[in-house]
Amino acid sequence: MTFTSREWHKKLIASRFHIALFSPKKSIWLLIVLLMMAIMPADAQIRQRINAIKNADPLTISGSVGASMGIAHNNSPTYYSTPFSYSLFGNFNFSIYGFNLPISFYFINNSTNFSYPRLPAISLGMTPTYKRWRFHIGTSSLHFSNYTYSGLTFLGAGVEYQGKLLRAAAFGGIINRKTNLRQYDDRSAFQRLSDSLLGLNIPESSLPQYRRWGGGVKIGVGNAQNYIDLSVFKAKDQLNTLPEEWRDTIKGKENLAIGLSGRFAIRRWFSFTANLGVSFYSDDIRDSILNVSEKSHKTLKNIAWLYGVRGNSIVRFAGDAAMNFHTKIFNGSLTYRFIQPDYASLGTSNFSQNTHSLGANTNFRMFKGKSNLTLVGYIQRDNLNHKQMYTNQVITYSMNWNNNITENLELGIMYNGIKQNQYDGTCIVPDSIRLNRITHTVMFAPSYTFYKNNDHTVFVNFDFVQNKNLNKNYFSASGDVMTISAGAGYNIMLRAIRLSLNVGYDYSISKSEGYNYDSHTLHYGLSYNIMSKDKLNWNAFYNGSCGYNIIKDEGASNNISVSNCVGSTFNYNSAHSASMYLSLSNFSENIVIGQKIATALDCRFTLAYTYSFNKVVIKKGEGNKKKEERMNKKLDKIFEKSQKKRAKQQE
Repeated sequence: MTFTSREWHKKLIASRFHIALFSPKKSIWLLIVLLMMAIMPADAQIRQRINAIKNADPLTISGSVGASMGIAHNNSPTYYSTPFSYSLFGNFNFSIYGFNLPISFYFINNSTNFSYPRLPAISLGMTPTYKRWRFHIGTSSLHFSNYTYSGLTFLGAGVEYQGKLLRAAAFGGIINRKTNLRQYDDRSAFQRLSDSLLGLNIPESSLPQYRRWGGGVKIGVGNAQNYIDLSVFKAKDQLNTLPEEWRDTIKGKENLAIGLSGRFAIRRWFSFTANLGVSFYSDDIRDSILNVSEKSHKTLKNIAWLYGVRGNSIVRFAGDAAMNFHTKIFNGSLTYRFIQPDYASLGTSNFSQNTHSLGANTNFRMFKGKSNLTLVGYIQRDNLNHKQMYTNQVITYSMNWNNNITENLELGIMYNGIKQNQYDGTCIVPDSIRLNRITHTVMFAPSYTFYKNNDHTVFVNFDFVQNKNLNKNYFSASGDVMTISAGAGYNIMLRAIRLSLNVGYDYSISKSEGYNYDSHTLHYGLSYNIMSKDKLNWNAFYNGSCGYNIIKDEGASNNISVSNCVGSTFNYNSAHSASMYLSLSNFSENIVIGQKIATALDCRFTLAYTYSFNKVVIKKGEGNKKKEERMNKKLDKIFEKSQKKRAKQQE
């Protein structure tokens, strides 16, 4: 272990031992840290954690307490809600030298919930580095490839090496820890009695799991820009980690996954990446090794240490490839991915099964960045193995065009499309139920902002949505829906009196087989900053809308929908916060079987208050110069001794 300078080394040791040398048990702390420095090189994360502990106050209490109440009323027969609700809550956190112990309490409508800190599952991990090597000790994670091992946490040891040409990695350890069955309900008899008296729910339990060992090796050539890697990952559940009565319910698994990954890049403007994975997977390792013939059984038994071939073993493939282009005005990518049915690796997360997809994504930056155009297309199809009853295909495509025409004028144009199709699989899809649907969504939204004493914004919006069934032989109602809406609005911010006003109008046409109407809607609102100071902020707002709906279906009458809400928020010194909200709405529900449901009246009122605090109970000691001088002398001696030992070792 080498260091750049004597001063840096002194500061590092000082930051690690400041608390230890001034505590009653300083000799124990000193011994622990010396052992740590003897077995590993300095690590940035450990230094940061020790510095955080050193700089933290011994005891800090923070949290919040509050209460809320609500009143609701709705005369619709389909509406179900508690007319009066209330809650009390408290969240407390005890921070001891940066280690947090949270406690919370909630009382909502006669239902109580209480949480308290338990002994945590301790996960210690170190990732020291030395030159081109990186070591993983304890709890850590690595990445081999997308389809073998990627990101799952392990408890064990690992190593990575990145040379000028050669690159390699390896690890081994526990992927899943076994379930301690006593944790299903680890409360004492007194806790069970007190919980039942308080009405607390019994903790829900989950199915137990085996201890799963895993490990792997990756070897390749190249660097971060250009490389090719071969990876092998192996994982297996340990049956003896659960009692026999659980082994019929919980099946032990085994997996061997092999991956090939590569990347080729030409500077920054082009790159090609590819990943291929093959997985040998057994869903139940209680089955014995296959015994087709005496010779094959002997061969399979010899390789059982790597993977045991059983009657339920399957072999599946998965892969992806991507080309990426990058210039000053253009970014683009083309991707392809396929995953066979039931592909699984115990070293990765779950995948969507039995699908393949092709996608393209482009982005154009034009007119010195004032115009940005994004085009995306994606097609996905399932039934790769041709064993599904039906084959489903989904095509999505979109365009998003944002333009800053001037400093004041902006224009946004958006289009989304979805095309769904269904084809024959093992069964022939009848024409009367075959899925063939398309959806279009278009949005056009220019806005103009200008500043003259106050802030003014004028905007116009146009929206079109169509969901159409293209199968003319569909046996029932097609479910076609088309909505066209257009509107305009105006916002103004009156800075002198801290008042913001907005008003707008929308006209929409909606057509479907079940409901056809035109709607005129006027929406309006204001926001007023009653008081704004360093420690005090008080706001009030009002929002409302009024709509007139012209129903075009036979036997239906026109109706009016009204919505109003008013509220206020209050915050003082970042500790006291309160809010009040009142709403009143009057609307008519949709037509059901040709008859209009009665007009519904909805009223709501809520009031809430929260007090937040952060109190340092025991402050960090400042120390004194004499103690620091004595510590510096001790550090000098430690440094000199370490230098002498290092010199002798080099000789």
